[in-house]
Amino acid sequence: MSPVAIFTDSASDMDPAVAAAEGISIVPLLVTFGSQSFKAGVDLSTVRFPPTDIAAIARGFGFDAVSVTRPADLAAVQTWLDGARERPLLIDAKVTADRASWWLEEAFRGH
Repeated sequence: MSPVAIFTDSASDMDPAVAAAEGISIVPLLVTFGSQSFKAGVDLSTVRFPPTDIAAIARGFGFDAVSVTRPADLAAVQTWLDGARERPLLIDAKVTADRASWWLEEAFRGH
């Protein structure tokens, strides 16, 4: 089994200091308006995207996938870990501006 890497895109609004402390890489999204492109979180301070079912898109590309909006949704990750793991797993961890990233706290609890 290969090592695990944790990364997120700049739409997560994760505090860069927290990401650095936890060893999480933040990949800036490229936002294009006509012929101009900007790196979200670098050239643009805030970018809002409409709700998108990233898990459904991943399934269309052959991934196993789960959307996580509350701690109970993480049970699907355990089910995948306990299974055959024949396909990669994409976890679409939903983060909202009005609530802190509970899933990140949950993921690192006890570490």
